[in-house]
Amino acid sequence: MFRGCPVIPIDFNVLIQAITGIVNPTAMLRNKLERNETVIRLLKQFNLSPDSPPADFGGVYAYTLIEYGVGKPKVVLELFRQPEIRQALQAAWGQDNFSVLLQVGEGFLEGAALGHELQALGIDVRQEFYQFATVFIAIAKRTRTPGDILTAHQLNSLHRQIAQVHERLERLPSIEGIRTEMARLAAQSVLALPEASGAEQCNAFALAQQMRGWFETLGYRFEAYELWQTNAFEWIINIPVRRGRYDRVLV
Repeated sequence: MFRGCPVIPIDFNVLIQAITGIVNPTAMLRNKLERNETVIRLLKQFNLSPDSPPADFGGVYAYTLIEYGVGKPKVVLELFRQPEIRQALQAAWGQDNFSVLLQVGEGFLEGAALGHELQALGIDVRQEFYQFATVFIAIAKRTRTPGDILTAHQLNSLHRQIAQVHERLERLPSIEGIRTEMARLAAQSVLALPEASGAEQCNAFALAQQMRGWFETLGYRFEAYELWQTNAFEWIINIPVRRGRYDRVLV
């Protein structure tokens, strides 16, 4: 049995009005404490527990809108109300397969009038989509974690864990880096964020995520070996040179 809150229907029109009705959202983005307090207040207002994951797709969707959406302009949140995006989210949730979300999302963003409108306003619509999807995946993974295998670390407040996801996203300079973070979360059977003692403390963390995204796009493979230091990191990657053959390279 999964941990979660009672399933309570949510009026998403009212929810988005509540999120976008915040006074001075830009200042709130600069004040993390104020933003966190607002997120917690909205979660409770819509019967979502900051400490426990919701039990159904509607709850995960609402939780993601709040965690991602506080401080965002309404036109950005409208993107995630589009039937195509919501159906892709629900399909990814139902199948526990988040690749469908990327496929549908990319296709929708290419042709959607709203996507072009956001681009005209100077908003990177793909980056917003990937950030939203990353938060959604993190919440969905926590929801699907059976209570009897949650460690003490994972029993931390869900809101605090998602706050860590936000901090990681802020340090990722590119869509490639965000996609890599999405892939890492999606590959986990449970939500487990890296400890701050390793990669998180490396000053080159953002560069590493960007490089990983580039390498994965090129079809390079990553071995399990990783070394993280304050100002440096190491990987071993496999570079395809001919069919079935790879060169091992220390980066």
